[in-house]
Amino acid sequence: MGAPVILCGKTEDIGRGVIASLKPEYDVIHFVMTPEAGVSQIPAILKGEQAVPSDSTLGSKDYSKPPVAIILGGGYDDAGAEVMMKASSGIKPMPWLRPDLSKAAPPLGPEYGKALVARIKELLAQLQKQGEMNEEKVQWY
Repeated sequence: MGAPVILCGKTEDIGRGVIASLKPEYDVIHFVMTPEAGVSQIPAILKGEQAVPSDSTLGSKDYSKPPVAIILGGGYDDAGAEVMMKASSGIKPMPWLRPDLSKAAPPLGPEYGKALVARIKELLAQLQKQGEMNEEKVQWY
């Protein structure tokens, strides 16, 4: 089983592909669909709660190990990211990964997810190597 992560995305279709592509290195334990849901669900997971309500069937729902990162898709703007980070602040510091929308990416669809997953895996490997996995800050992929 891969390292546990939380994935925030707007659509289950793209989320499904991203989750599959993150394996085997990462296990998406929870899929958040809106900033409002993230404000309540992410802190609950970070506090170690085992029964977390979800508006999505995606994710392994294995909350036995805390996540190592929170990954946001391109559908989350600064305000959405900020409100979720603020709600989770200080519980368990970890990187919040956000897409650098200035970098070229394929149009929305299966190739989009694959391209972003490659960047996510690269960034997480770099953060682990540099010992920055316990820092609560935005990292751009």
